[in-house]
Amino acid sequence: MKTFDTDFLRKLDRLVLQGSKVVQGGTGGNRRSKAKGSDIEFSDFREYTLGDDYRSIDWNAYARFERLFIKLYMEEREANITIFLDTSASMDQGEPNKGTLAKKLAAIFAYMALANYDRVGIASLQDASWSQLPYFSGKPGFTRALEFIDELPFGGETHLNQSIPAFVPLQGRKGISIVLSDFFDREGYKEAFEYLKFQQQDIMAVQILSPEELDPQLSGALRLIDSETLEAVEVEISPHTLNLYQNALHGFLKDFKETCSRLQAASLQVSSDISLDLLVFEKLQQAGMIR
Repeated sequence: MKTFDTDFLRKLDRLVLQGSKVVQGGTGGNRRSKAKGSDIEFSDFREYTLGDDYRSIDWNAYARFERLFIKLYMEEREANITIFLDTSASMDQGEPNKGTLAKKLAAIFAYMALANYDRVGIASLQDASWSQLPYFSGKPGFTRALEFIDELPFGGETHLNQSIPAFVPLQGRKGISIVLSDFFDREGYKEAFEYLKFQQQDIMAVQILSPEELDPQLSGALRLIDSETLEAVEVEISPHTLNLYQNALHGFLKDFKETCSRLQAASLQVSSDISLDLLVFEKLQQAGMIR
């Protein structure tokens, strides 16, 4: 995955993820204020991680436990940002490749969260299981996030209703969950979204489809193979067949939007050929995911 240039990252520094349930107090703006002082109500401790402000270290706690902890204040409670990246075989399709865009978008979300002092966890979803980069914070961790995302392989099937509820590290972490997928899942994804709401997550869902999936240019007798199950079907592509496909696609896309609306999830549907600038600096903001 090509790294982002300095100008692009500088633009990202001015953006923050939108979320309504991630803070236990505080005002607008960044979820974690850089301000320190006795006028801010003390809230909690957490263990020091690379990239934290060393001035927040509680040396009394260090004297007792011989481990570094920092103080958190009510206005400084970090948001827990969980990025779910669908790495099933269907995501490794399309021109441009859907998975490539999803990986770039996962990295962009991670960068914005880290720049805003949030804690980020990244989960790769494949079949009914997951692999993860454990939660971390601090901008220096962005390189680690890039490496993890870049090395993720694609393969297997999509089972969001199984893999997302099985993600144990999410439990008890009120925050924001971002799901990046084509949502081509025979079992659906509604149970996964309902589980996220039960876990007090603000959901952001980006559905990525390829230009060929949105407007297939096919004709004649073809043998179509499912990229995940490898099941094959012989079809005769005609204008009537394409019309049936477009009707089914319209219903699929409409169901996604209605599901997200019902669960108060911010949603966006994009083609994999969209430019990053248009996606990040216009579409994501219009969808209410960032500001």
